[in-house]
Amino acid sequence: MEKELSLEKLFSEIILFFIRNKFLIISITIAGVVSVILFQKLKPAFFKTTALATSGIAAYERFEDDDILNQRTAINMINNLQLDIRKEDYEALSKKLNLTFEESSKIKYIEAEQIFREDKDEKKHNTPKFQIHLDVRDNSLITTIQKGIVNYFNNNSYINTYQDIYNQTNDEIIKSIDDEINELKSLRNAKNTNIDFSTHNILSSRDEMDIQNQIVDLKHKKSIIITNNKMLQPITFVEDFSQTTIEEREVIVWGSAVGFLSFILSIIISIIIEVKQKALKQQS
Repeated sequence: MEKELSLEKLFSEIILFFIRNKFLIISITIAGVVSVILFQKLKPAFFKTTALATSGIAAYERFEDDDILNQRTAINMINNLQLDIRKEDYEALSKKLNLTFEESSKIKYIEAEQIFREDKDEKKHNTPKFQIHLDVRDNSLITTIQKGIVNYFNNNSYINTYQDIYNQTNDEIIKSIDDEINELKSLRNAKNTNIDFSTHNILSSRDEMDIQNQIVDLKHKKSIIITNNKMLQPITFVEDFSQTTIEEREVIVWGSAVGFLSFILSIIISIIIEVKQKALKQQS
């Protein structure tokens, strides 16, 4: 019973405290929010845009596991640019993106994230695509920055080494496929001339249709490899960054944060004032 009374008394005191100091608390809180809004309005606006990209790096590295494959290396490369932005090291950023110092300084934020797909059991799986989020202070530089990102990937020594090995290996595979196709064609032609190849194991269980099907399969494999060699670039933009004209100023984020801090500050000031007033009354 005493606990209930003490809680009721405490609750009553808190309510009375806010009633006594409502004008001070409201004034300081509003002043904080308004000052942030005005400050954000006076600051230069920035522009938010996104792009959809894919990369051949995972294929160059020849990861096969779906949980490993994704686009981790490419995503990490993009996110490493944000480290330069956070440190305001625009000199390093400009070298990576082949931009001027002034152009690099207009990049406010950049981040990449993996895109997943869900199966029927709602289990997430990696896809070959990832999304890039970009905030810039000058929307006329969006295309220039996108070209800079392509330059950044195309001139990375790690990627270039793996890409060369990947292409070289695929060229060797293509040559092996061509050799096998030519061998199968020779066997098919020889069979058509009624030469007895019964001593050859390779033909013992094949008829002309079997050979033709194998040739078709090999040509299909070859076409996939050739396509990959041409299409799998260090980075390819599936969807370019949108050319947005909508200005962003983070008014809500900063307004809420400063509003909350102003509210806490107003309570502290009110408590200090009341403590001083009580102390003066006791002295008198």
